[in-house]
Amino acid sequence: MAHYTQRHQLTLIRRIALYLLVFSIIFSGMPAQTVQAQGAQMPVYIVRSGDNLWTIAQTFYTTVDAIMAANQRTSADVLAVGDRLSIPGFEGLQGLLTTEYAPLGISLISLSRRTQSSIAALARLNRLTSPSELFIGRQIIVTSREDGSRMETLPALMPGQSFMELALLNNQNPWALSRMNLLASSDRGLPKDTYYAPSDKANPSALAIPGVQSITLDNQPFRQGYMWVAKVSAEAGVDVRASLDYQVLGNPRVSAPQFFPLPDGSQIAYGGIHAFADPGVYPMHFSFTTPEGAAYTFDQYIILRDAFYEADPPLNVPAETLDDANIEAEDKLFDALAQVRTPDQLWNGQWIYPTQHPVCEKSYFGSRRTYVGSPGSFYHTGLDLGYCGGTDIYAPADGKVLAALPNQIVRGNVLVIDHGLGIQTIYMHMDDFNVEEGQMVSQGDLLGHIGNTGRSAGPHLHFQVDVDGTPINPRSWLDRSFP
Repeated sequence: MAHYTQRHQLTLIRRIALYLLVFSIIFSGMPAQTVQAQGAQMPVYIVRSGDNLWTIAQTFYTTVDAIMAANQRTSADVLAVGDRLSIPGFEGLQGLLTTEYAPLGISLISLSRRTQSSIAALARLNRLTSPSELFIGRQIIVTSREDGSRMETLPALMPGQSFMELALLNNQNPWALSRMNLLASSDRGLPKDTYYAPSDKANPSALAIPGVQSITLDNQPFRQGYMWVAKVSAEAGVDVRASLDYQVLGNPRVSAPQFFPLPDGSQIAYGGIHAFADPGVYPMHFSFTTPEGAAYTFDQYIILRDAFYEADPPLNVPAETLDDANIEAEDKLFDALAQVRTPDQLWNGQWIYPTQHPVCEKSYFGSRRTYVGSPGSFYHTGLDLGYCGGTDIYAPADGKVLAALPNQIVRGNVLVIDHGLGIQTIYMHMDDFNVEEGQMVSQGDLLGHIGNTGRSAGPHLHFQVDVDGTPINPRSWLDRSFP
């Protein structure tokens, strides 16, 4: 009897071992969870250029003293790029800490799938009390694996298609892939949901839409007087629309720029945000319509930040330049010019300053202005550039002269250049023109000379950039290249 019991126990052990072996084969290749509790182990941040202990502490909700204590550092230690710092306050979490701006379509579930961190860990890292706090443009903290493994967004799951079929078509283990994407089984996948798979290239997209390969929002965070840029890579014939609803001094306003095709097959839209926009949280809308007529829409909130524009001292200017009738008549003319939309990108690469001495700035974009003798409130719609290095005015980028208008009461001698895709530059208070309407200009061409015409308190060039009819900070184009 004892001999039989012993044989029975050995058989049971063998069966358990066999089951364990089968499960290890099924789930082989699955990446381990990034976030696991292991005592007092802390996640690590790798120091980047421009970092200091104070900014790092602010980013990760801790203090300089706590970071120094956790890393056994003293005030005499020099912080260098590439240093590894253990970050206190996140004990039990592992991996490398990084920050990013919350992308379009983000949710805690999609972020958990992409980073392979638990939802609870992500909420703890970012001090989230509600999923609705993941606004577009919010800086979020995520963990990544030390081995550098990357994740790629899978193609959209089509109606009638199973998750198992999707996995097999992408050369993935269905069971491993379903567990990686927080699905109880491979038959729980849903159309319009976003799923990820291991890849040798990173793809941060949080959306999976039929016919759409990628959607990116550029020039974040969104700020008063700046622009937002949406770029979509999609199959031919997919109609894309986007809009941002916000308020200007308490009044509703919509930024709904047109999407234009680019040579690489993608589509791009440039939207302007008014410099008097009220900071806050606002809805952004996206819609995609396939050639077959299938429509996909979604809304998500974005954070619109204060740009902290300063106020200029009251200015003395000619009285006729403050007359409401004169201002209204002139604005009507330039509002019509601002509606021109050339579907081709005429510029190429980085823009240059339009004057000979780029740092000779007399007044900045967005500054709040008042004029002696006028009760109205204004803001500066461009950069005022002096003549520290000369009076020549150059084309900052290739384009076409849309208008050359002399003797405007407010703007003086004014030039408007169309650069395509809804982007225009305006040059006010000029002394003379060296170009004419309809002429194509190249970057660096002489446009004219600095003057003192119109509403001007002294010789200077008012350099303005309009995006989809809205003046935005010209530094957006002078500090980097688009698209």
